[in-house]
Amino acid sequence: MWKTRRRHRGRVASMLASAVALAAVMTAAPAGAAPRAVTAEAPTAGLNLMLRADPGKVVQTRRAPDGTWDAAREVPQFYSFRYWTTVVDSGRLRLLGLRYSGPMSTQFVQSTQQPDGSWPAPTPMKGLAELPLSSQYFQTGRAGAAVVNGQVQLAAIDPSGRLVHTVEGPDGNWQPWGAISAPPGLASDRFSSLATAEVNGELHIVATVSNDGSVLHTIRHANGTWDGWGNIMGAAGTPSPWGAPHDVVAAGINGQLQVAVVNNSQIAVYHTIRTSDGNWGGWGPIGQQVLDQPFYVCGADGANVDNELHLVFETCTSSGTLFHTVRHANGSWNKAGYVQGAVDLSPWRPVPNGSAVGG
Repeated sequence: MWKTRRRHRGRVASMLASAVALAAVMTAAPAGAAPRAVTAEAPTAGLNLMLRADPGKVVQTRRAPDGTWDAAREVPQFYSFRYWTTVVDSGRLRLLGLRYSGPMSTQFVQSTQQPDGSWPAPTPMKGLAELPLSSQYFQTGRAGAAVVNGQVQLAAIDPSGRLVHTVEGPDGNWQPWGAISAPPGLASDRFSSLATAEVNGELHIVATVSNDGSVLHTIRHANGTWDGWGNIMGAAGTPSPWGAPHDVVAAGINGQLQVAVVNNSQIAVYHTIRTSDGNWGGWGPIGQQVLDQPFYVCGADGANVDNELHLVFETCTSSGTLFHTVRHANGSWNKAGYVQGAVDLSPWRPVPNGSAVGG
């Protein structure tokens, strides 16, 4: 979530009036709840957000299990990261991010939040080669991480548009990048977004391809083998209206994979579930369930929080409006709540493509 540099996003019309109308919905936090300062224990329970804010800033906040929000704060150590992902590992929040390492090269670095809430300066991830930039590829990339059987796995769209993967070893060293083969017909391996999730001890990856509208899925099994890519549209159908998918959220919840896809149609966001037997449900139009009226969404992120799916949407308005909703275990959705009504983000303008993780 949180980048707006993609060319097709520049064509998405802003609908500020709809966002303003939704601002009256205040389900993001209990009425009158005051944001909390980050405590000395640096808690991770709830929904942890690392927001991207123009220009090149990273802002941290958290929605606690009681529905209140931590006071937002900027983390200058991560300034000008191209993109990043977060994971809760052994009770600590970790950030894995890509930054420039030279005129035409990038490298992944990492940092782990300390018990006092501070973030050390990021350090290179041992064992990972630098990734060269591509002057032809306009995507700015994505990354997703998950803890699978006690190990952190990282998948990323590299600066050339390929999908690559690595695993952290017990000694803290990372396996060399391995390329995940693209499905036949995907030109130059150019994915547009990805999300990762742990489900039943296996890594699931969901990726979108904007040029043909595909939403793809694969699994890395515990023995290190990969399934071939499957097109979710073939199993769940193609919703109508359906435009170009340009962001995706994935979360493992109670042995199932829940997927939400941001689309440039007026429905904005669709949701589906892959059950434990491998079958996919039909797409549900979230926009019609949680929004009072449709508006264009530029990005989304989300996570499993206490076995419920939490989603944060960013509108395409110039003010960087954020909304939050929850899908409960019974399948019902909360009306989207206005995040800026619960936590003060006025010093920053959030934009798509940050990260979210449940504690």
